Amino acid sequence: MFRKATLIIWMLVTMLPLAAQNMSIVGFGKQKKSLIKDIKVPRDREMATFILTTDEKGFTFKANGTTEVKAEEGEGMLTLKVPHKTYYLTVTHPDYGQITWRVPSGSLRKKRIYQAYLQTYDPSKEYKKEKQWVVFKVSPEAAVIYVDSVMARTMNGEAQFYVAVDKKHPYKVISPFYQEVEDTLEVHAEQKLILPVNLQPKYSYLRVKAPIAACRILVDNQEIGYQEAMSGHLAEGTHRLTIFIGTYCCYDAPIAIGAAEKKTVVLTHADLIPRPWKEQARVISPKVPTDTTKAQKADAVNTTTTAVKAPVTIIAPDDETEIVINTETVGHGRWEGKLPEGFYIVNTKKNGEESLVRYLWVENDFPQEMKIGSPQIDKGLLNVHSNVTGAQVYVNDSLKGTTPCIIENLPAGKTFTVRLEMPEYKKVERKVLVLGNDMVDVELIMKKKRRYDHQ
Repeated sequence: MFRKATLIIWMLVTMLPLAAQNMSIVGFGKQKKSLIKDIKVPRDREMATFILTTDEKGFTFKANGTTEVKAEEGEGMLTLKVPHKTYYLTVTHPDYGQITWRVPSGSLRKKRIYQAYLQTYDPSKEYKKEKQWVVFKVSPEAAVIYVDSVMARTMNGEAQFYVAVDKKHPYKVISPFYQEVEDTLEVHAEQKLILPVNLQPKYSYLRVKAPIAACRILVDNQEIGYQEAMSGHLAEGTHRLTIFIGTYCCYDAPIAIGAAEKKTVVLTHADLIPRPWKEQARVISPKVPTDTTKAQKADAVNTTTTAVKAPVTIIAPDDETEIVINTETVGHGRWEGKLPEGFYIVNTKKNGEESLVRYLWVENDFPQEMKIGSPQIDKGLLNVHSNVTGAQVYVNDSLKGTTPCIIENLPAGKTFTVRLEMPEYKKVERKVLVLGNDMVDVELIMKKKRRYDHQ
């Protein structure tokens, strides 16, 4: 008699919803990767977490037919916290009816995260695809993309978004040291959109070819190689090219480079004139006038004691950037004046940061113009990611964010220790050298702790 009553109750629970079977739960499994995008949901030690992917609202849920479960609504998903050992869920909706869904694995258990699709359909309506994929193919491969204010980083130069069809979506593609692209896109229901984006570099390069193997090549007083070499990223403007053979300077001249230009300088034997190098004696150390008026007054006073001066213009990226000549701040944004012949040490300051020095060679009365970058040009970035999302990222023991993340404004040429931490995973760390004007990709693989590692 008891078995018969139990059977009747079970039939009522499972068969009553058949009158309105306009819902189904499919694709059930433990969460490994998101069905659509990265979803960061913390584990619950007392409850099971169940993520249902759906764009519909208005559902109610009961665990094991008795316990009401409140759904937390998110973008394209519902998150349920259900009791430990939930064997089935009763799902009700005012338009789609009711279903009773049994857990395929037996039960939902605490501390675990599950996921599935919650599908709905209405036989009286014609199905219409409301969303479609757009896939970005970006060059260079390391970039960050925003679509409708949703951010994703590229993996191997690609990123994908699931967006509404027949609608304009604003997007922006950003990569360090490249010009950002900002535009709109529109996808249609028929097929996904493949959108190639080729970013143009902000910086230039200088390739130098000298005729002698012993030629040591320097750009802005930084050695780049022997005989034939290419510089790193260079800002638009004038740069100092110097060639040494032993202790003799054989060539020294300013080289003008345009925006995003890849310039090649080929030198011949006739260009190389060896002479003893005494740079310290040639660096001008007197104080520099801080504006054009002072420069003109200084010219008037020193006409009898000073050699010919050259008009010089130094341009910084913006009006907030300080211009420093021979360790003295001479102006902000733009400085114009006249300087005697010689080498000058020029750099910039902004927000407490100071750029590396550059050298300006003033010769006779030849006009000079230098465009100099902000201190950020001497900074680097770390692109930190892992096989685990949401891991805490420490740089030299300072918490900087969670994976994946891009860490900016790190001093170039310095080594940092990057460490990842996350519960149930072993700590992992690596020493990384930060490169100027570039982003270093740091991928750290995390492994789960074994049982005895917790003890």
